[in-house]
Amino acid sequence: MTARTPAGAPPRAARITILDILRALALLGIVIVHAHDHFNLYLLMPPAEGWQAAANSAADWAYEHLFVSKSFLLFSFLFGLSFFIQLDRQEQKGVDFRKRFMWRLALLFLLGLAHTLFYDGDILTIFGVLGFALVALYKRGSPLLVILCLLCLMQPVAFMDTLSRAGLADLWPHSSGWFHPASPAAGPSREFLYAHGSWGEAALWNLTQGQAGKWQFFLLSGRIWQTLGLFILGMLAGRWQVFVDAPNKRRLFLRMLGISGALFLALLAARLLLTSRLDSALGTDAGHLLHQWENLAYTAAFVSGAVLLFTHPGLPLPSRLLSSAGKCTLTCYVTQTLVFTFLFFGWGLGLAQGMGPWACLCAAVAVFLLQAWACRLWLDYFLYGPLEWLWRTATMCRMQPFRKRMP
Repeated sequence: MTARTPAGAPPRAARITILDILRALALLGIVIVHAHDHFNLYLLMPPAEGWQAAANSAADWAYEHLFVSKSFLLFSFLFGLSFFIQLDRQEQKGVDFRKRFMWRLALLFLLGLAHTLFYDGDILTIFGVLGFALVALYKRGSPLLVILCLLCLMQPVAFMDTLSRAGLADLWPHSSGWFHPASPAAGPSREFLYAHGSWGEAALWNLTQGQAGKWQFFLLSGRIWQTLGLFILGMLAGRWQVFVDAPNKRRLFLRMLGISGALFLALLAARLLLTSRLDSALGTDAGHLLHQWENLAYTAAFVSGAVLLFTHPGLPLPSRLLSSAGKCTLTCYVTQTLVFTFLFFGWGLGLAQGMGPWACLCAAVAVFLLQAWACRLWLDYFLYGPLEWLWRTATMCRMQPFRKRMP
């Protein structure tokens, strides 16, 4: 618990800068992944030649091995950690913030619906729904939370699918039969609407079929269990104060880096060696399961390495630039969508088919750096990003301070 003043009121808690930096790095990874996928506008790309072909191959490799399905895991972990910090700091003031946080989650869901008008892969609606589990678990003991976290991160559906393929769970209905694909006669495809339709047509598709498809993907891919598990893991990290005074915990993060790095290499080797020796169906399921665990180990190693790097004294790292973007996570996430959907989709500039992986990678990094620079300038005059302030004000149901008091 935080030390209190003689009058009994806790001092204002210092912001944990390394968490803002980690949020910014997660944002960078997410925009790289989304830009590579043209924000879910999947088109047949014309073949590249010469140096562009080599650059596209390098960008594809970075997308596949460094960012996809990994940046989202970090984002989920940080959401659970931020949840705990908010409730814990309010609790130290004698305030039970759980009901207010449920209202905050409802607002996040509504904001996610607005974001969905532009991008069907929105994660704010997902977080707005699954976040209620954190509220229910906040007062539970750490042993129970550890068990639930491990069960979720074990990927129960993928685990049972693998056992079913191996003949060890005959009563388990394999998840491949849970949903039936939509009929091609159901209407225009997402790709057609994104490339050729109006914004209104694309928005309607996103709010209907897009939402159903997103939740189906989260369930079948195991992403929903990863998200819940990482929410709980983030809450545990906050409870155990893992990132408090991080610069003086280098031995802890070195140990975490070694363990998670070794586990990642072991899982990678197991996936590459094991799946090739199994029949195709069982190999696919086993490979999918191992890949989920592999991504978790990679993310843990990435977090440990980032903390060690950005808390190292004397290294000329752009910490303030990154932390500024991390303080405006919500604003940056939404504006990334607005910029790139206008750039890619037919109701905007329609440039998707002319931008290969390398061009998309460069554009994503450029947009992120521009956002980080704009956030740094913005926070010289304002306390919060625009959407962060709006969310905070709506949460508290009263106007919150916005402009900084200038000397």
